[in-house]
Amino acid sequence: NVWFMNEMFLGDAIQLCPDLLLLHYDFECFEEVSAVVAEVLHEYAGKYNRYVEVVSCDEAYVEIYVEPEDYTGNDIYGFLYSIAEEIRKDIFKHTECTASVGVGQNKLL
Repeated sequence: NVWFMNEMFLGDAIQLCPDLLLLHYDFECFEEVSAVVAEVLHEYAGKYNRYVEVVSCDEAYVEIYVEPEDYTGNDIYGFLYSIAEEIRKDIFKHTECTASVGVGQNKLL
């Protein structure tokens, strides 16, 4: 058995497994989907008066600011979770791609 890691260089992977089957991807399509995802994220950032920090073509941080009147009760985390789920659903609706969305007090959590 051979184990590969995301950050492994292709040459190293081929040395470990000379019969490695490489699949090419459609980079133009990837860029298009990435742009659509960024639009969805900017829409939510605009709704909640904050920003989007794009880290790469498949990773971004969205800062969301909510006032107590934006959600009912004391369940701010439930409210933020529902926003995260809306984002995931919107991304899927527009791209047919799944996305993972995390919620934390800052981007390091």
